[in-house]
Amino acid sequence: MFRSLCVVSHCDDPVRVGATMKALRLCKGFTLSEFASRIGTTHGHLANIEAGRRTLNRQIARQAAQVLDVPVIAILSERDIGVD
Repeated sequence: MFRSLCVVSHCDDPVRVGATMKALRLCKGFTLSEFASRIGTTHGHLANIEAGRRTLNRQIARQAAQVLDVPVIAILSERDIGVD
């Protein structure tokens, strides 16, 4: 299933992916530190992902999607898929 997504760091724009993840995080009411803890990373690493300075790996993409209660594609896709 996740193989079809490519290696996230190689097929998606890290700035867009980071901005999408940040927007979803804020919509769900998570602070940066709280969300980082829930997805198993550090505050600094998540801040770098959201700013597009680091790429999002598969493991963090899956964890983020699970915590945000959205499909992984909602974080990775350029299209609006209507996630509330």
